[in-house]
Amino acid sequence: LGLELAENSCAEAPGPLVRTDASFTLTAWVLLEKATGHHTVMSQISNGNTALYLGYHPGANRWHFGMPDSTAADAVWHNSESQQPPALGKWTHLAGVYDLGAGKVRLYVDGVAQGEVDGPVTPWMAPGPTLIGCGGDTSGSRHSRLGGVVDDVRIWTSTLAPERIADLAAG
Repeated sequence: LGLELAENSCAEAPGPLVRTDASFTLTAWVLLEKATGHHTVMSQISNGNTALYLGYHPGANRWHFGMPDSTAADAVWHNSESQQPPALGKWTHLAGVYDLGAGKVRLYVDGVAQGEVDGPVTPWMAPGPTLIGCGGDTSGSRHSRLGGVVDDVRIWTSTLAPERIADLAAG
């Protein structure tokens, strides 16, 4: 049983579920049905810029997990991306890990590490709500909707070991 998100819908927590200035792990099962436009699985709103993004990026035709280095409109994004395009119409397990101690942003697809990049040098706390199935801003605007199905969303306030992520992806 998953949360089916229509083209114009998403779920919103009343506030932040992640401290973006500390280590965390996000996981979810996703059924992506089309690869046109951005499709957000999870994001968290801040003042001026999204603080984290887990989803599909059409320019690269890849899954992405990333964080910007500031709230500025011209912020530099630290994105880890999948090695392959997403398989449309197939359940996919995604995990995004921010490891503050190592200074790394990591993405896993179906339990397999896809790569890592250096994270923001000075992480910052995003005070806005956590969104499932869309991106947004503090004005209430919502965009980059998933338009698919998401299930078993989990958020940890720590990094998960690669073996634990593989276990979650194995079911």
